[in-house]
Amino acid sequence: MSSSSILLNNLRQLMKSKKYFHQIIHAYIIPTTDPHKNEYVADRYKRREFISNFTGSNGTALITENEALLWTDGRYFAQAEYQLDPTSWKLMRDGTKDVLSITNWIARNLEKNSFVGCDPQLVSINEWKEWKETLEQSDKQLVPIDINLIDILWDKQRPELPDEPIWKHDIQYSGASIDEKLSKVRSKMSQYQVDHLIVHRTDDVAWLFNLRGGDIPYNPVFLSYAIISNDYVKLFVDLNKLSDSIKKDLEYDNVNIYSYDCFYQQLKNDLQNKDPSDKFCASPSCNYAVQTIIPKKQLVIQDDIVYELKSVKNQCEIEGMKQAHIKDGVALCSYLHWLEQNIEKNQDLTEYSAAEKLRSFRCKQINYLYDSFETISASGKNAAIIHYTAKKESYTKITRNELYLIDSGGQYKEGTTDVTRTVHFGQPSDFEKECFTRVLKGFISLASCLFPPHTTGARLDSLARRSLWDVGLDYRHGTGHGVGCCLNVHEGPQSIGTRIRSDSYLLPGMILSDEPGYYSDDKFGIRIENCVLVVKKSSKYGYYNEDWLTFEQLTMVPIQRKLIDRSLLNNDEIDYINKYHERVRQLIRDEMIKQNVEKSLLEWIHTNTEPI
Repeated sequence: MSSSSILLNNLRQLMKSKKYFHQIIHAYIIPTTDPHKNEYVADRYKRREFISNFTGSNGTALITENEALLWTDGRYFAQAEYQLDPTSWKLMRDGTKDVLSITNWIARNLEKNSFVGCDPQLVSINEWKEWKETLEQSDKQLVPIDINLIDILWDKQRPELPDEPIWKHDIQYSGASIDEKLSKVRSKMSQYQVDHLIVHRTDDVAWLFNLRGGDIPYNPVFLSYAIISNDYVKLFVDLNKLSDSIKKDLEYDNVNIYSYDCFYQQLKNDLQNKDPSDKFCASPSCNYAVQTIIPKKQLVIQDDIVYELKSVKNQCEIEGMKQAHIKDGVALCSYLHWLEQNIEKNQDLTEYSAAEKLRSFRCKQINYLYDSFETISASGKNAAIIHYTAKKESYTKITRNELYLIDSGGQYKEGTTDVTRTVHFGQPSDFEKECFTRVLKGFISLASCLFPPHTTGARLDSLARRSLWDVGLDYRHGTGHGVGCCLNVHEGPQSIGTRIRSDSYLLPGMILSDEPGYYSDDKFGIRIENCVLVVKKSSKYGYYNEDWLTFEQLTMVPIQRKLIDRSLLNNDEIDYINKYHERVRQLIRDEMIKQNVEKSLLEWIHTNTEPI
């Protein structure tokens, strides 16, 4: 019997046990995220990975008495096929034809009056409501289980949390004090007519209190909650990770500090000690465990106030992001130059060793902290796996005969970067060049578009896909995500994709990625990605006398000219590329001279930014 089968059998025994709850659980859901909605999670919270071996950032597992199923999206189909034990697990390709959603599958396949268990700390209020209503329609009941069954199985082998200290994010990078941010939050609370606000996202807490930490891989955040009231502020965090000076600073700003483990009890205490008419505000993405504590008449489910305030960068943050992208551009250009020099003479050049080399170039940059996500260094058919990760023990080499995709980013004190380039060191095929150029056309179409205020990302998404659609091609991922400032590389509410979020408008000061792609299974993958800033731009007619919007490029790295089929581009597209490369040359060359780089690198940047 495989290790996966043994774990599943042990879990099924727990589901039948009445030691921890009163009824037998006929199905158990293991969601994709931690209590704070981080995309990356600490090893201690990788529960779904522990039970299934699947490491993707999106995926929900369902264990029944007879089956084990995992739902994930198109980014991870190939990865899930490789990582799941086919004798124990069934892959559910979410979003494809004839594949039911997890709740519809339960409704159709489980008997009436079945109990479906889930940890309420791992499911948002919105998700719980949707799941509950769907299951009740087919006479199934969703049951909150406060003791996580995976944690019982893990027992003493469960990893501990990192012990990284929390550090202060100076105002020279944040651009606003804690008091200024709290004033904005309370102003919004007044608009919503609420007395208390629950802040559950770790990046929201980090931003609000100008603090950073190391509890989550790649993201400079720490496990935390906060409660903001009109007359007090409570921060819940591991007290051992706060220095005396930070504690003193927080106390100066009238922030009351509590142990992270006290959050739920303190919330109960607040409810008991406050006026019964007080309103407590939680966002729809807050975990359902909070809703089980707050009486229905006192709970207001409302937009995530801090989440939205954080998404619009102030001028200091914008300037910091620009500086971070220039430094990051130097690092990535140095890497691409090094690759060209070493692809033949370095016999040990693998996807993994190349990614490590890129990290070494970033490490040379002032105020670099660490990577902003796990680098995707993928050659040939591996690049067709959208979220591929090269392992140390794998020896796939980068050669002159295949496309090579490098998707990476850095965390700097000034900001966060995310950039993808696809290159070929030999002679690309005509089909590869056509696909690359169509992806490039979509990239330019989105980056250069002029759009009105009150526009959502979903309205713009097809601009990036049009050239691919013209020949029957597409890609199975979103086109753009929000990017934090020395925070999570994926943040919201801003995004560009096929999912319609009518309430998430693109606003001046928001930063997003622009990253169309194309992936030919078992052959190659192509993606071009830059970070862009939403800015105001005048229009010829100014419909309704409003400021219109467009995107300003932040990423400063050349796009490989060899892969461009010029015949597929119109004059405006050629002009856009040439102007972009002219700006890259100017900014990156100036920074390279300041850093006293070797002459061959200056020559490389000159050659690779020549007009097409």
